[in-house]
Amino acid sequence: MIEWIEGKIYQKEPAKLIIEREGLAIAIAIPLSTYEKAGEIGEKIKIFTYLSIKNEKLELFGFKTIEERVFFTDLLIVDGIGPYTALRIMSRTTFEEFKVNIVKEDTDAISSIKGIGEKRANKMIMELKEKYKKEDIPESLENTAIKALVGLGIEPIKARKLVLIVGADPRVCLKTASLEEIIKEALKHL
Repeated sequence: MIEWIEGKIYQKEPAKLIIEREGLAIAIAIPLSTYEKAGEIGEKIKIFTYLSIKNEKLELFGFKTIEERVFFTDLLIVDGIGPYTALRIMSRTTFEEFKVNIVKEDTDAISSIKGIGEKRANKMIMELKEKYKKEDIPESLENTAIKALVGLGIEPIKARKLVLIVGADPRVCLKTASLEEIIKEALKHL
């Protein structure tokens, strides 16, 4: 297995990176979360990888963090979830949100991801619940804020983006901010 690749970003698209390393250009399929964390073209980058071999075809999938790669491989455990479906899921939710939704058996939250119906959401819950139950998953303040924004009628994906925007704001520290402060700041960005 190829653990990681380091090189310069030659091309960057929301679903693909091409990394140039010593005259070799390597195409890597990525989730949106990796795209958002990757630097700019020409910058050095380290990408953790997963090599898929299917029907005599080699495909490389890349992730900015080891945690993202673990999320990806966890999704591949579920029967009927292939690499591109896993990337689509990863592009719509964080690993922590996903684990919480699995443990709480929140079929609605999981099936709100494009391409994941209620039947597949239930299958994911059934196959991953025991694995995630063993981990003590605390409810993060970010996840609570996202749920509160969804409760106010904001789409889950939009709510997540708003909380990410607030987290990137240097005036707001998510570690010390209260839930109310995070929600107020998020609503300012609507």
